[in-house]
Amino acid sequence: MLFRTNIPAPQFPFKIGFDDRIMLLGSCFSDNIGSYFDRHRFQVCSNPFGVLFNPVSIDHSLRILMEPETFDKDRYFYRNRDLWVSFAHHGRFSRENFEVFEKNIDDQLAYAADFLTRTDYLFVTFGTAFCYKFIPRDLIVSNCHKIPNFKFDRMRLDIKKIVSLWNTTLQKLKEVRPDMKIIFTVSPVRHAGEGMHENTLSKSVLLLAVEKLVDNETTFYFPAYEYLIDDLRDYRFYAKDLCHPNDLAVDYLEEKVSESFFTVETQEKVRLIRQENKFLNHQRFRRD
Repeated sequence: MLFRTNIPAPQFPFKIGFDDRIMLLGSCFSDNIGSYFDRHRFQVCSNPFGVLFNPVSIDHSLRILMEPETFDKDRYFYRNRDLWVSFAHHGRFSRENFEVFEKNIDDQLAYAADFLTRTDYLFVTFGTAFCYKFIPRDLIVSNCHKIPNFKFDRMRLDIKKIVSLWNTTLQKLKEVRPDMKIIFTVSPVRHAGEGMHENTLSKSVLLLAVEKLVDNETTFYFPAYEYLIDDLRDYRFYAKDLCHPNDLAVDYLEEKVSESFFTVETQEKVRLIRQENKFLNHQRFRRD
């Protein structure tokens, strides 16, 4: 008897190795898998703008990396006279001191822009089709930074807008790095704050948009969403908030990434590095 839907790891017409450079942009899946690549000593640049959720903000960050000189510092905002924030960045970039704040952003931008010109594989994770426009400056933000909600308009992006925007960006990416492969994913994390029905509509928009962007030659789809929603269809695979995957689910997704993107030889090297990491962590724990 079968008690779950087992989704086989998809196979792609390429394999990722330790000589390749990998960039990840987008929602929490990018952070999780970026950490996985980093722990196992791949050449990786993960979320240089911090976690981003909606396709417009992720697209904007990618365009900035392609043309760093176009970054508009009007997106900086002094919140409540206590903290500098950037509407193009996650809150982890926020600082009280402006010089420290600006230097951190500039350094990350310079590093990531250079990394992109040498990137072989780009993972893009869409989190939600909902986005927020900061009314005083008429711009869609990557993060609201706990600014009062009456200063924002909430909207849900439609499929046509996402596809049109990203088709233009994908074409520009081919000019920057013709051989780059782009792997799209949709985050399985539920945005319960938007409402459960609204979250379902949002994920549907993202999935349909990605379907139109994938050509299986330079752009591909990895089913992270389906693995959690359909394969691991049980709350025991969720964290306490019942929205994010727990460590067990993340481990499972990492296993599927390995099966999909690595050769047998690379998988074996990853296994050996994992064992070495455990030994080093154990030694560090004993010293502490």
